Amino acid sequence: MKLQHLGTAAAERIPGIFCMCDLCKEARRVKGKEIRTQSQALVDDAILLDFPGDTYFHYIRDDFDLPSVTRLFVTHWHSDHFYGEDLAYRMAAYADDNPLHMDVYGSETVRGFYDRAFFLEQQYDHSRLDYHIMHPGESVTFGPVGGKNYRAYAFEAKHGHNFGDCLFYGLSDGRSSLLYAHDTAYFPESTWRTLQEAGLTYDYVSLDCTHALCEGSSSVHMNFADNLRVRDRMVSLGLARQDTIFVCNHFSHRGMATYARMQEAAAKEGFISSYDGMSTDF
Repeated sequence: MKLQHLGTAAAERIPGIFCMCDLCKEARRVKGKEIRTQSQALVDDAILLDFPGDTYFHYIRDDFDLPSVTRLFVTHWHSDHFYGEDLAYRMAAYADDNPLHMDVYGSETVRGFYDRAFFLEQQYDHSRLDYHIMHPGESVTFGPVGGKNYRAYAFEAKHGHNFGDCLFYGLSDGRSSLLYAHDTAYFPESTWRTLQEAGLTYDYVSLDCTHALCEGSSSVHMNFADNLRVRDRMVSLGLARQDTIFVCNHFSHRGMATYARMQEAAAKEGFISSYDGMSTDF
């Protein structure tokens, strides 16, 4: 399996739009890996995780085949993870010569934002894309995509309104398994149970690290200390191994950590700090 982090920031990006803090000024000066766009990932060049407003920019910058993507999993309804107005342009009224159908998966709350985008267009196009509601603890099989079959698992994130409106996902192709856990605070006990019930041992784990190296986390996001707690518990429960790749991802400028500083701290604990465009085969 391959995962490419197309974007690795929280909603306001780094440098933050309209922000004048020292970290954002430094990011503008240094550029390179210090520049972070809204979080999104691509699995095996064929499956998208989230659809933020920066999707078009990722498509042009990283030159992946967005028109051919047929599966999209949406974590939640905030606009930096789901910008439905752009997704509506996949309809035949806007996109020519594309016979491929896209299946979109997400919570019932995200479905409301999906419907709003098509309401604004005053049309649907079920020949081009359809929405499928997932609830925490459910899974779906699909394929072949790129010659492989997959199973995706939905887990409840500690984010949003905490009634199944925000999800994160596990994905397996029968050989490798990925856990993509954004946006969420330290997992609730119900989520730990469903992770165990799914029965996967993950090869790659990407964890929300919005608060980075700040001492305090929050009720909706993690810091790096929380990431270490998640890693240790996953290993103790058999959900991960000592050689599992652990990545901290989804950073805010308020986390007060440059890429260079975050990577130095992460490496000391056997983690990797993500950056825009980072690609890993596992």
